[in-house]
Amino acid sequence: PRGLPCSCPPLGAVAVLLFSMPKSPASQPRAVVHGHLLAATLACAVARFLPRRHTQWAKGLSVALASAGMLLIGRSHPPAGAYAFLVSSQSLGAKAIVAPGLLGACILLAVQQLMLRLKAVVVKALE
Repeated sequence: PRGLPCSCPPLGAVAVLLFSMPKSPASQPRAVVHGHLLAATLACAVARFLPRRHTQWAKGLSVALASAGMLLIGRSHPPAGAYAFLVSSQSLGAKAIVAPGLLGACILLAVQQLMLRLKAVVVKALE
């Protein structure tokens, strides 16, 4: 979409978690999706309601609120905190709730699930 960066560094951390630690609580689909939704929504709200002259505060507040929110809902996903920082520091706006963070994370989740299923089939075939 227009006005959104193609580069989303927090997705690198999402990929590392999903593919190197697939059983980690932070790698579970609900944690990934809920974490990104919550973090981006809170970051957008902070950016909307905090005056532009307080951008440094907005970055820290967005990460703090995202972290606290994820702990409250029991779905901690650290890269979502980094995404909250990105959304607030770049003033991405409400469309950032969906893309690039959540959309990219969902694509990575789909690839991870496919790879885990293929791995299970190959392991079963080799037994």
